[in-house]
Amino acid sequence: MIKNRFVLIDAFALIFRAYYALPPSLTKDGHSVNAVYGFASALLGAIKTLGPEYLAVGMDLPAPTHRHKEYVEYKAHRAPMPEDLGPQIPYVKELLKVMNIPTYAVEGYEGEDVVASIITKAKKQNEKVKNMEYIIVTGDMDLLQLIDEQTKVYSMARGINQAAIYDEKKVVARYGLTPAQFVDFKALKGDTSDNIPGVPGIGEKTAAKLIVEYGNLEKIYENLEKIHGKVQTLLKDNKEQAYLSQKLSTIQNDVELEFKLEDAKIHEYNKQDVIKLFNHFGFKSLIVRLPEEKKKLEQGKLL
Repeated sequence: MIKNRFVLIDAFALIFRAYYALPPSLTKDGHSVNAVYGFASALLGAIKTLGPEYLAVGMDLPAPTHRHKEYVEYKAHRAPMPEDLGPQIPYVKELLKVMNIPTYAVEGYEGEDVVASIITKAKKQNEKVKNMEYIIVTGDMDLLQLIDEQTKVYSMARGINQAAIYDEKKVVARYGLTPAQFVDFKALKGDTSDNIPGVPGIGEKTAAKLIVEYGNLEKIYENLEKIHGKVQTLLKDNKEQAYLSQKLSTIQNDVELEFKLEDAKIHEYNKQDVIKLFNHFGFKSLIVRLPEEKKKLEQGKLL
């Protein structure tokens, strides 16, 4: 366990990635569990690798989010959730409950908003601890915008069993942009996966060049007269859409939710109950990866 390390799981990002990355698998009674298996594997891997003192999970709810209210076309082109994935969500929640891991969800917001808001609240509740470290576990690169001096992203975007930790330096080295610039970069180029429009005609290279040169969306529009030709016309004609895209791309960190840092501290859990659940799901290979119960760890230290 690493003191003052808080790991936050972006659940649905891992669930969806697991579902599409792993072949179908069924329990003895015929229920699909491939996404549950992938999520459980990623969760256990993160716990072992990162060794958090604090752990919490942010989840989505079925209701439309505030982004859908802002822009009805938000994610509208996405296919409905696969029939065999929806029933797996309660299994993930059951797993988290049995492992005694606190889970948070707020209607109208996505799991990433919940995670960001938990970090904001934790920082306020723990101001005296300047070396508190927050690590977000996700498969969604949009969360790179949350990186700062205390916050990192443990990205599983490359696959269930592969991950990379991003801090501020690594983001700049890979993308040539700071984490704070990711929102405005997306506001300009758009995002087909989320159906965020951006500015039509401006691609990644032009968007990155503008952000690097002027710093952010506001500065770009303040200096519009310095930008010539087709790009100036595109920006001028789509200003409202650019700022809408900026709003849609911004992860909210002020969601109202009840959170106490102490609740996220790694708690004791009943390992035998988890083993029983894993056996029911057919996850025998994961049983050996379960962390030791806290009491046994503490007794080991005493010995």
